Amino acid sequence: KPTEEERTPVREPAYERGDLRNALVLEGRRMFEESGASELSLRALARRLGVSEAAPSRHFSGKDDLLEAIARSGFEELAEQRKQISARKLAAFPAAREMMLSYVKYAQDHAGLFDLMTGPRLMQSFRRGDMERSSEVSYSFFANSVFDLALESGWSRKQLHYLSHAAWSMEHGVAALILAARTPRTDSGLDTQRMIEFSIDLFL
Repeated sequence: KPTEEERTPVREPAYERGDLRNALVLEGRRMFEESGASELSLRALARRLGVSEAAPSRHFSGKDDLLEAIARSGFEELAEQRKQISARKLAAFPAAREMMLSYVKYAQDHAGLFDLMTGPRLMQSFRRGDMERSSEVSYSFFANSVFDLALESGWSRKQLHYLSHAAWSMEHGVAALILAARTPRTDSGLDTQRMIEFSIDLFL
């Protein structure tokens, strides 16, 4: 029976000389997008890029270090999307709405990567440092939009962080249920996008 490495197609190196680190992150992302890559193999990743099995170790201390970099790339991408929403200078309600919709859509579009970003795979020690800072940038754009709407609606400043955490829990809950194929219920006949928008609008 062929091993994972034997089943994995070899690709021609598609990266600039000296840029193998980024190539490993991008190819690792593709593996998560294709299959969830619950047990990402560094050997399979090296084979896909057509490099030696030892090559990843020159850029990452181990698999967890690589997983952290892959997850960080997702948080940076989500943060950039939310930065662009913020730059549009929308009114408070549509701004908060777009921030929450962006989170759910990102989860839908990048299910395998999102599972890594928000799931339990990464060791707790890797939930600090650069990855945590990247996730905080995305969260800050989102939280500030919730704060603006809350203040406009008469909530006190003491309640702002409770509100942003409630909104975060709500958007993540919807995303997680969709990815788990738990909502909409199969007997409901509901349109998924309409259900997402209704839920966010109701919360806001």
